[in-house]
Parts: sequence; C-alpha cells; structure tokens
Amino acid sequence: MKAKENNYTVIIVSGATSTNKEFVISSKLIRNSIIAFIFLLLIFGYIIFDYLNTSFNKEKMKRLEKENVEKEATIDKLNTDMREIEERLNQMAVYKERISVAMGLTSPDALKEVGIGGGSDVAPVGAITNVPGKREMPNSDMINKGKKPEPSRDTVMKKADDIRQKAKKIQERLEFVESAMEKQKVRLAQTPSIWPTKGYLTSPLGWRTHPLTGKKDFHNGQDIATQFGNKIIATADGVALVVGHWDYLGNLIIIDHGFGFTTRYGHLASFNIKEGDRVKRFQVIGYVGNTGRSSAPHLHYEVRYFGKPLNPMNFIID
Repeated sequence: MKAKENNYTVIIVSGATSTNKEFVISSKLIRNSIIAFIFLLLIFGYIIFDYLNTSFNKEKMKRLEKENVEKEATIDKLNTDMREIEERLNQMAVYKERISVAMGLTSPDALKEVGIGGGSDVAPVGAITNVPGKREMPNSDMINKGKKPEPSRDTVMKKADDIRQKAKKIQERLEFVESAMEKQKVRLAQTPSIWPTKGYLTSPLGWRTHPLTGKKDFHNGQDIATQFGNKIIATADGVALVVGHWDYLGNLIIIDHGFGFTTRYGHLASFNIKEGDRVKRFQVIGYVGNTGRSSAPHLHYEVRYFGKPLNPMNFIID
C-alpha cells in the first residue's frame, strides 16, 4: 500500500488590505529539493577542491622547477670547483716532487712520471664512472631532450672521495718533506762551517815534522796563528763535552755537534763556557793562548766525524 504523502501550505501575508497567497508544497518536493541542494553543494565543493588542488600543484611544480634549476647551477659550480681543485692538486704534486728531488728524498726520474697539472681536458664530474678510463654516455632520452647528463650522487661522492684521497697523500708527503727539512736544518746548524778565529794558516792536517820535537808525526787539525787573546767562536751548534786542560793541547774545548761531528779547540788562554753548556754557532767559547805543547800563540782546530780527523778547511764556507 502506497504511503500517503503529506502536503504543506505556505501562506504569505503581504499586508492588512491585501489578499493572502497560499502555496501547497508536497513533502516529495521538499525532499527532492533537499537532495538537489546537497548534490549541487557536493559538485560545488568538488569544483572548489579541484581548483585549489590544481593551484597547489602548479605552485609545487613551479617550486620544483626552480629548485631543479638551482640544483643544476649548484652541480655545474661544483663540477667547476672540483676541476679547479684537481688542477691545483696536480700542480701541488709536481711541486712536491720537485722539492723532494731537490732535497734528495726522491730520484729525479720520479719527475718524468708526474703530470703538469690539470687542463681543459679534465672531464666534468658527471662524465666520470667507476671504471677508470671510461666515460659515461648520455641516454637516449637526454639526447632527445638536448640536455647534458646529470651526475648521480654516487658519481659526485666518488669524485669528491678521489680528490680527498689525493689531497691526503700530498699532505702526508709534504709533512714528511717538512720533517726532513727540519732535520736537515738542524743538521746544517750543527755542521761546522765557519772560521773559529781570525789569523794565518800554518800547519795543516797531515804528516809533518813537529816544530818542537823535530820528529815526524801526524797533525790532526789546522793551526791558525793569531794574536794572544783573540776570540774563538763555535763553528756550529752543539754541547761542550770537554772544557779543561789536556796534555799537549793545553786548555782544550771539545764540542759535540751531533750527527757524528765533533770539533776541538786547543792551546786556549782561557774559557768562556763550561762543560755541559749548549753553544750556538758564532758564540764566543774562549780566547787564543799558548798553553800546552806550543811555540807561539795560535789555535789548534780539529773537525772529526765519528772520531776520524777530517780536513777543517773543507768545512769553512765563509
């Protein structure tokens, strides 16, 4: 049995003298109107949502496009910077080898294997793969689009790691060179190289007839005739081992310079240092005298290497 529909009467009163207007509205019409309103509301809401979503996507695309352009610019700059760094590292490698050769730490033949620095032929980061000597080719999509291949993150990281390792090796080598230079600097400072006093050369190193005994004997140093009381200076840095009277050499100073070198200063009148003192080159250590087995004021000067007498004249460069 069909349900009976309810009808609703709507009376519109416009004024006291006017006639009233009546409308009869069925419940079915009201129900259909509500459904139609909800449907229109849903359609309108969907249109608004779609519009807002489209606008949001457009903004997002613009932002991503901008970020992509910035990323490409950053990668291009990174490629350029890494090529410049690699070129400088190559140049540093050349200088490092030249310094090593100059200091005698490396054979001169090593320079033949050293490059001359980077150049325009250094491949960009994006063109380098994990296989040495092989270049990464752009795919067909990139060729069709006319774009250069973008370097992958792994490629960039590998290139950066290669440069880091190269820089580390150069740094380690330069630290070694610096250490060697410091050692040579110390050795040069402790190698006899100047006149111990001013005067005239008399008896040199070698066999001679002794001026006092008249016998043939071996002279272990160089005699320098000069005025009594002239200053005697240390010919290199070192430590005073002996400061005292020694038999025929009279008042004697022996300085240990390290690296096997010692120097001896004999026939002194007096001392200006004591045993155990550290002395520097050019420091006054005593004064010329005539003590011991000596016929006149002079300095007996010796240079020894691990106890073996050497010609002192070979160690005077000024």
